[in-house]
Amino acid sequence: MFEQLFEEKMVSAVGGKVVDDSRNFTILVSIPAGKADFVSVSYPNRFTPNVPFTIVVNLKNNGGEDWIFARLINRDTGVTVKDERKFLAAGGTATWNWSITLSQGTDFHAGLEIGHET
Repeated sequence: MFEQLFEEKMVSAVGGKVVDDSRNFTILVSIPAGKADFVSVSYPNRFTPNVPFTIVVNLKNNGGEDWIFARLINRDTGVTVKDERKFLAAGGTATWNWSITLSQGTDFHAGLEIGHET
């Protein structure tokens, strides 16, 4: 029995070292996701139906490099008016300059969402 154990340890010996015990493990990689933060948003106080107006969205990616999106939603109808994405490095900034034309004769209740993709 002693000879068998000795032979098994010698077989795994490398460079004069005998392995007495070992463990395998995995360390998961953690790549930070993007994190979009508003820098500024500009829009008019009023609009005229069927006349274009501009909404400008400036944001910064305060996370890891990622696809960052900006989405403009009509809160009354739930319809997405604009939805665009840009790939940003960590610390990168982006600007969306949207020309919007609405035919509605009522106030525009907007929702603006920014974020990152999974």
